Parts: sequence; C-alpha cells; structure tokens
Amino acid sequence: MRMKEDVMNNGQTKPSYNLQIGTENQYITNFAFYWTSMDSTTLPSFLTLDQARWGRLPKEVCADSGYGSEQNYEFMENNGIEAYVKYNLFHKEQLRPFRNDPFRMENMYYNWKDDYYVCPMGQHMEHVGHNKSVSDNGYASWIDTYRAQRCEGCPLRGQCFKGKGNRTINVNHQLKRYKKKAFERLTSERGLFHRSKRPIEPEAVFGQIKTDKQYKRFRHRGFPKIQMDFGILAMAFNLQKIIKNVGKDQIKAVMEAFSTLFGPLLAFLWTLWGKFQKEETSVNKNRQLSNRNLIAA
Repeated sequence: MRMKEDVMNNGQTKPSYNLQIGTENQYITNFAFYWTSMDSTTLPSFLTLDQARWGRLPKEVCADSGYGSEQNYEFMENNGIEAYVKYNLFHKEQLRPFRNDPFRMENMYYNWKDDYYVCPMGQHMEHVGHNKSVSDNGYASWIDTYRAQRCEGCPLRGQCFKGKGNRTINVNHQLKRYKKKAFERLTSERGLFHRSKRPIEPEAVFGQIKTDKQYKRFRHRGFPKIQMDFGILAMAFNLQKIIKNVGKDQIKAVMEAFSTLFGPLLAFLWTLWGKFQKEETSVNKNRQLSNRNLIAA
C-alpha cells in the first residue's frame, strides 16, 4: 500500500499499512493490520481475531459499504452475527431515478418458481447459464445468466441496452438475498440507530488519534513491531477515555485495575528498553575505541 501523500512531488509516496479498528462507544476493542487496500477482504479475519482476543464474536456489526461483500455477509450469517453492513448501491437504490428505471435488472420482475426474469416489454428472459466466479482471495460465487429470446425489432431496445444480439443479465442470487436482508436491517429502527452512530465511532477515533494526538506514522518497522507500537497507543487511548468518563473517586480504582492488567506488560517492555539502551551504549563505546586505535595507528 501507499499513502496518498507525495511530500517530494516526485511520485515517491510513503509505504503504509491498512489499519482496521473495531470500536464501541469510541473505545478501541480490536485492531489489525493488512497489506491490502481492499477493506472487503479483511472482515472475516478481523472478526476471527476479535474472537481470539475476547473469547467470543460480537453480536452485531455495523460497517460501511466497503465491507458489503457476499463473503462477509455469509461469514456473519454463519456465525450468528446481526450484520448492519451497507452494500455499494444501498443509497443509490433508494433514489427515485433508480427505483423508476424499469430497465435495471434490480427492478425487473423475477419468477422464482420457473426461474426467469421479465423484461420491460414483457418478454421472458430464460436461464441459460450457471457459472462459478472466484475472487482474488479465493472466494467462490455462483453467477446465473439470463437471456432474452428476441430483442430484434423491440421498440424499447435503444433504452434497454446498446449491445449486439439479445440482452443478457448476470445475477448473483445469494448476494441478492444477503442485500435484501441487509436493507431490511439497515432501514429498521435498530439499523437507523447504528447508522447514526457509525460516523461518530471509528471515524472519530481515527480523527482523535491522527489529528489530536498527531499519531500519523509508526515509530518502528516490521509487522510485529508496529503491532506493539499501536497496541500501546490503544491501551493509552482507552485509559484516557476511561479517566475522562468516570468520577474522581473511581480514577484510583481504574488506575489499580490498569496496573493489574498491563503492569507486567509495561515492566517487560521497560526491561527490553533497558537492554536495548545497554547494547547501544556498549556498541558506541566499542566504536569510540576502534576510532581511537585507528587515529593512533
């Protein structure tokens, strides 16, 4: 991945990771790093990591349309997670021009019993194919193909499509079913609540970290080290929020709990830092001695 920034204006953009976080009431509950820029492929592994950290999966997940893929919907349904996750056409399909367009596949009548679509002219579009599609990350989807029998001479052809031959549409029925269920959830009272909170959940946390705390670059290199880097930040971020949200009498109890939970980790990190400093001091002394010997020679 590469950042959008180009500080030298010569195409040398900064290398970067894709940081994913899970939040609840603006507390960081989970985080993970990925080398891919596609958010849609990260959700199953992210939720699996959530289960590893907390011993259970979340009951509900709210996310933007970048996560609305068939693989993600299937994973959440199989694991009993209520998915309040948008898909790419969620907002567009609620607009009047979209709903009133009879030539869109989404607005055509479908007969489940006999498995055919009906075009705006009333012609049946029969099922002609059932093909397997494999995504870049290895997930397999099944696409059904429907084709009109005769489009030649149709008075609506110019508005319907501009290709040669008879019109053909490809439909992923599994994804269509998931989208329908997601739409029902997202437009319910609970869904409206989640949608109103989502913009002030992870986005607010990212804003506080990057803008308020000016944490825009890692201090270390390498995957294990940046996990430690952000993990310590996440602990400090949550602790600061806890102290702001509790009364003065509870701060002492919170600090004691934090010391109990993270004291051993901080002690271990402090020990590592001490060893690192000793090694650096020893290396510097050896360099100085070698330089003196070279000068004397």
